[in-house]
Amino acid sequence: MRARSSRVMAVGIASLSAALVVTSLGSAVAASAASTVPVVSPAADDTGDASTKDSNERRPRGGSATEAGVLPWLTEAGQDIKGYRASAYQGQYFDQRFEQYRLCVVQRESGGNYDEASGSFVGAYQMGPYNSPSRVVGKLQAEMEAEYGSAAAKELNKLKSQPLYRWNRFWQDAAFWTIFNRGAGWRQWSSEWGANWNCDHRANAESGWPSSSRYNYTPIEKSATSDASASTGKSPTADTKKSLRGTRHAAAERRFGSTQHEVGTPEYSQWLAKKFIAAEYGWKYREFRALNKMWFKESNWRYDVVNWQGPWYGLGQVNGPYIKAEGFSISSYRASPYVQIKVGADYIENRYGSPKNAWKFWKNNGWY
Repeated sequence: MRARSSRVMAVGIASLSAALVVTSLGSAVAASAASTVPVVSPAADDTGDASTKDSNERRPRGGSATEAGVLPWLTEAGQDIKGYRASAYQGQYFDQRFEQYRLCVVQRESGGNYDEASGSFVGAYQMGPYNSPSRVVGKLQAEMEAEYGSAAAKELNKLKSQPLYRWNRFWQDAAFWTIFNRGAGWRQWSSEWGANWNCDHRANAESGWPSSSRYNYTPIEKSATSDASASTGKSPTADTKKSLRGTRHAAAERRFGSTQHEVGTPEYSQWLAKKFIAAEYGWKYREFRALNKMWFKESNWRYDVVNWQGPWYGLGQVNGPYIKAEGFSISSYRASPYVQIKVGADYIENRYGSPKNAWKFWKNNGWY
C-alpha cells in the first residue's frame, strides 16, 4: 500500500577460495578441492547476521562438478524452479558484475518462483506479453545452437509453444541474461515499464540478495505433515491442527465452505479473498480481478511477506498503525490470511471505494 525504497544493504563478500571457475556454457567446477559451495554470500536475517534459522530457505549456490558435460537444462540446478540459486546460465551474455542485480530482480519480481503464472507477467522475471515464447526463442537460438547443436534446436522448438513460466530455471535465466544484454535491456525491470521499485542496474551496484529482511522474500513452503496428509487422504494430524492455530481457517470454512488449497498458500488466500469480498462488499469478478493483480504486485499473495523498510505486512502490505486501528495485534494479523484479507479489504473500501479504483491508483503511482 506504499511506495517502496530501493535502498540496499551491504553484506560480507564470499571467500575467494569458494569461487567457481566457469569452464564452459552452463558448467562449472570448484576452484578448490572442496565440495560445491555458494557463489553468493548467504543472505542476512533480520538482525543482519548470517541466518541459521531458516533451514528451509534456498540459498544461492552453483551447479555440481559431477554434472559437468551434461546439457545445462537437464542438470538438477537447471531444472529447479523454486528458490534462489546462482545463475544456471553461464553463456556469452552472462556477466558476474550483474549477478546481484539479477537476484534482486528475481526476489522482487517473483520471490524465487520460476513457475509464477499470475496475470500477463509470468515466471521468475515476470516477463510480459512483449516477450512471447517465440520471440525469446529467436533471441536464444543462435548462441544455443552454436554451442549445443541439434539438442538445443530440438529443445528450443518445444519451448516456442510453452509459456515462459513453464520453462525451467536454465532457460529462464538464459532468457533474462540475453534480454538484459549486459545492461542494455534494464528498462524492462524498471519503473519505466511499470515496476514500482528499482534494482540498480549498474555493474556491481547491488549487494545482499536474496535477503529475508527485504521485500518479497519467499521461503520454500514445505510441510512434511501436510504433504503426507495430502498424499494419503487421511485427516489432519494433531501437528497439522496445531499449525493452523491463529489462521482462523475454521471460521473461514464455516462461512465459505471447504477448499482443496492448503492454508497459507497463495491459492488458498486468493480463494478466500474472492469469497470474502463478494460476501462482505458485493465485489464480484471484475473487482476481484483488480485485487488479484494488485496484491500479486504487493506480495505475490504470500501472507508471510514482510517489507521491513516500512514495515508493511502480508497480502496487502498494510502498515502497523492501520492494523492496530482495525483492532488486531501485529502478531495475530501476520498469522492469519483471513484477518489480512479483512483488514486489506476494509482499507481499500475506506480509501478508494473498490479494488478497481485502488488498482487504477496503483498503476499510476506504484502503491496504494
